[in-house]
Order: sequence, then C-alpha cells, then structure tokens
Amino acid sequence: MEFADTVELPTTKEQLWSLISDPETLTECVPGADSIERVSERKYELGITRGVASMSLSLTGEAEFVEMNPPEYIVTTGSAFDGKTGSDFEVLAAMEMTDVEDGVELTYTAEVQYSGGVSTIPKRVLRPIVKRDVDTYFENVSDVVNNHEA
Repeated sequence: MEFADTVELPTTKEQLWSLISDPETLTECVPGADSIERVSERKYELGITRGVASMSLSLTGEAEFVEMNPPEYIVTTGSAFDGKTGSDFEVLAAMEMTDVEDGVELTYTAEVQYSGGVSTIPKRVLRPIVKRDVDTYFENVSDVVNNHEA
C-alpha cells in the first residue's frame, strides 16, 4: 500500500525536524504508540497497540533513519511484528521539508507491506484503516506544532 500527501505547518524546518525526531513527540503523535525510544541518532525501538478490523495487534519493532539531511529530508525504514497473529509490517517512508511563505511544507510518501495474520484482512478494508492512521499522525504533528507555537 502506498500513501502520499503534503501538509503545511506554521513552523520552521529546524523546529519541525526537532519535533519529528524527538521520541516523546513521536510517541504522542503515532497512533497507538505505547513507547518509542531512541537507541542511537538514527535508530528507534517502538511498541504500538492497534485494533485493525477484528484483530488487536501488539507490535514491537524498530525504525531507522537510513538517509537524512537535517532539516531538509529524511528517509526511514521500519519493521514491526505481532507475535499473537504472526503479522509482519515493513515500512519505507520519506519526508521532505520545504520553506513556504507561512511556514513549512512537509511532503511525505510511505509504502507499507504486510504479511501474516493481518494479510487475511481484505486490502479494501485495511487500506482506509492505515490511511486514517497516517492522516492522524500528521494531524497530531500539526497539533504539536500549533501548541508549541502558542
């Protein structure tokens, strides 16, 4: 599944970079995040609990910034596993930040691959759920930026 969009945020690239690379902010913004911990400058460990259709997933995994040029862009890979359902998720995501008149334009793309128990859920059911979580993440980032600016 692939997702892409652009959001405009009333902040600077430097401030946005600081927020989206901070484990506490990430935990606040990622839907279902129980914990996100930085283990190095580029690597994070995570725990996420999500209800997906009729399944409850307790995902553990990691994310890594495989390419970055702060505060211009970042490319991240991630993987997570749920032992109860045998579900695996792999994510490749990119975010690019561009200065605009009223702040920063954040353009993102994400590719999500999955297997195991969650693959029994039809794509037409799963895609809107994942898309809603992606949209919620960026809405949460926007809320954090707006609250930080206030």
